[in-house]
Amino acid sequence: MALLGLLPGFGPAQSADTEILPLYDVELVIFKNIKAPKSQEFILPVGSPSKDKKILDLSSVRSIAAANKLGYVILPDQQFRLTEAVKKLVKSSRYELLLHTAWRQPGRDREQALPVWIRGGRVFGSEYMSIDDAIDLQENALGTNLQKADGTTNEFNEQTLEALELQQLEQQSSRRGHGLYELEGKITVALSRYLHLYTDLVLRRPRQSIDPVLNSSAQERPLATFSTDTRILNNHILREHRRMRSKNLHYLDNPEFGLLVLITPYEVPEDFEEAPLETESTTAE
Repeated sequence: MALLGLLPGFGPAQSADTEILPLYDVELVIFKNIKAPKSQEFILPVGSPSKDKKILDLSSVRSIAAANKLGYVILPDQQFRLTEAVKKLVKSSRYELLLHTAWRQPGRDREQALPVWIRGGRVFGSEYMSIDDAIDLQENALGTNLQKADGTTNEFNEQTLEALELQQLEQQSSRRGHGLYELEGKITVALSRYLHLYTDLVLRRPRQSIDPVLNSSAQERPLATFSTDTRILNNHILREHRRMRSKNLHYLDNPEFGLLVLITPYEVPEDFEEAPLETESTTAE
């Protein structure tokens, strides 16, 4: 524990006016339901979460270092409190662990709190495309279809669709190789009068066919072009706001995946000596 005194962020967090802010340890366990119902229920196309300009990206060393100067610290496995619960999840035939992580952060209101960007699960290869691409393609196809009302010919629309397909395929090709994570999104823990948790997460699961959302051949054609060599990843969302009680284990879920959250107040040891903080302002990228 002596090493902690050398690391910025393990001491009491301070705001711009030197007010001492409370610190909280946030532990997160996310798992998917392997035996989720396999119904043919229609899934609305929903886009992936967007990254904020200021965010703690757990997959970026640079982001972690910048967030550390704002009082956010990644906790080592030895300080996890939900290890036994995770062991039970791993042994279960119903669930599959996607992510187990923890961090320490100051208690700030939502406007000042730093969202935490997480990824987990498998990484899909280039044979898959995100529903985000399909949504863009669908919207462009709808816009093209509206052009028919101004008296343009079918030949013009056919050429436009071919150009649109080529453009979308090129954009998709440029994104391939980066990988699409099965689990992705952001978690925000904020403090006002009470602790609050905001989740904006997606679990991506492949589908084998195009959902019947379009009703004209002009709109169906671009999506059908994608489906010949690519499988679309549907986004199963978990967007929720929950008021939290510290030291209590909270559970949030949808039919596809769920998460356990434990928020614990952190008490700074009395003999703690805080390392000097840098005076230059930084942001988490």
